[in-house]
Amino acid sequence: MTNRTTGRREQIAGGYVHEVEPGVKNWVAVLDFKSMYPSIMISNNICSTTLIRDSTTESSHFISPITNTRYLSKDVRIGLVPLLLQDLMDSRDKYKKAYSQALENGDEDEAFLNDQLQYAVKILMNSFYGVFASSFYRFTHEKLGASITEWARYNITEIISNLEKDGYDVVYSDTDSIFVCTMSEDNTPAKKPDSGSELLAWESAKEETIKLGEQLASQFTKEGAELEFETALSAFFSHGAKKRYVGRVIWPREELLIRGYEVRRTDSFGILSTTMTEMFELILEGDEEGAIDLAKSVITEVQQGKIPPSDLIVSRSCKGTWDKRYGKWVFDKIYANPDSLPYVRAAKERISRGLQFTPGMKVGYIITNSKSSPMEVKAWLVDEIGGEPPKPDPQYYVNRLAKSLGRITSALNFDESKLKDYAKNPSTQKSLFDF
Repeated sequence: MTNRTTGRREQIAGGYVHEVEPGVKNWVAVLDFKSMYPSIMISNNICSTTLIRDSTTESSHFISPITNTRYLSKDVRIGLVPLLLQDLMDSRDKYKKAYSQALENGDEDEAFLNDQLQYAVKILMNSFYGVFASSFYRFTHEKLGASITEWARYNITEIISNLEKDGYDVVYSDTDSIFVCTMSEDNTPAKKPDSGSELLAWESAKEETIKLGEQLASQFTKEGAELEFETALSAFFSHGAKKRYVGRVIWPREELLIRGYEVRRTDSFGILSTTMTEMFELILEGDEEGAIDLAKSVITEVQQGKIPPSDLIVSRSCKGTWDKRYGKWVFDKIYANPDSLPYVRAAKERISRGLQFTPGMKVGYIITNSKSSPMEVKAWLVDEIGGEPPKPDPQYYVNRLAKSLGRITSALNFDESKLKDYAKNPSTQKSLFDF
């Protein structure tokens, strides 16, 4: 029943990711598969206790769509893992129902508790796939993990195909989510107007998106592939890369959704995160020229040294161990070449100045010379001991900004190289929209 292996094996194919075209799409419904992998394991009885290991084939068997891996019918035996997952699924549904009830009653504490409980159960349920698919677990088996992702890819591609046959524009899909245009009128504004007929048109488009999202979720749900209408977006943008997109969420809450971009990366810095977020806001509002102008302006100001060093701090978590024998912090037990890592050198600088260091803490630093190897950095200690801030290397930050912001503006025909050229000589450059 167990399958312990020491050798390497071929990696299991992951979830399906749909190609995404660069640009903006307005009025998008996001459909999400409810507990995708656990649902597949339950509905297809996937478990090491139900895996058929000989060559027999019966019509009652569950057969995976690509490798034809076979599992016993539930009438013969329900697998141990599907049984456990069904119990967990029922528990999660209970917590989600209690969460909704608490919201209706205005009990925020109770709602928070049940939301955290359902999320904890969700994480536990999803871990079962890892047990089957990862080679270092005792109950791993490549056929089990592969079967799960096979059914997942089959389910999502079948639904996408049917949506497109019905005339819907599927703008993106990632593992367990499908983004579908709702065919609202192109002239309906994505940004919520303040009043008048435009506001009425916006509200109508919102209702149409919600209605269609709920309809599609119900229409394409089947056993083992239950779709839920997750969110409504008034606008969706990607520069054309998988797993990188943003959206203006208008239901069930209002927020800016950002996935995959440097806004959330640990090695980002203040001016990059804020500029990128502001650019996304402008693009989703239809102001592409404003987004390009903002990128050019910020990069030029960095080139000219006009941005405060405090907006250029890079923060990374740093680990270390206390050496009792020598009474000091050491890093070579964790990192193979610690002195090549800027955050380790910044941590050492903190320690040398008598400042506190805690393993795992975020250490802030400024890149002062990117041409040297390894590049030179100075720890950011101004907030703790005062003094003059480190002098940043402008070219490093220009290059970082141009690369990150250029990914976005490339979808607007103004790429990384054009941003760098503009920063060198802004007075002679023209915007795409100046021609």
